[in-house]
Amino acid sequence: MTKKITATEELRRIGEAFDDSILAASPEELREELAAQGLDVEKVVAEMDAINASVKLAGAKMRLERARDAVKAAKSQPTVVSSAERESVRAKLHDMRAGKGGNASGRMMAARKGDGLSESDEEGAVDDMAQLETLEAQDPETDGE
Repeated sequence: MTKKITATEELRRIGEAFDDSILAASPEELREELAAQGLDVEKVVAEMDAINASVKLAGAKMRLERARDAVKAAKSQPTVVSSAERESVRAKLHDMRAGKGGNASGRMMAARKGDGLSESDEEGAVDDMAQLETLEAQDPETDGE
């Protein structure tokens, strides 16, 4: 049983074949074809370059918007850390700030305007460290650095 091809499908196929023939042509063949049609080759090339640049810019903007959405989605995810884990991380943070413990070597905490951390800064640092520990536990290639 043969399926009858609709006129719309036939036009789509013709359009695709036309596009494929253009894409398969060499630059010299395209220039010859444009000249044979009486078109200004340099003007057409300039227009195509402008369209290409516009498409690249639109693509870059689309990727940037997707990245922004991904960051927003990631930031909106709550930190899933038990209270025991938070207290453990909080103790590590205090040890780091005091310069205690082997894990604290080489790490520094910047203070705002010479003052200590605010409560929200500390909560943010605890969240960040808890997320880092969770990620390190999930990654088998992490060597504990």
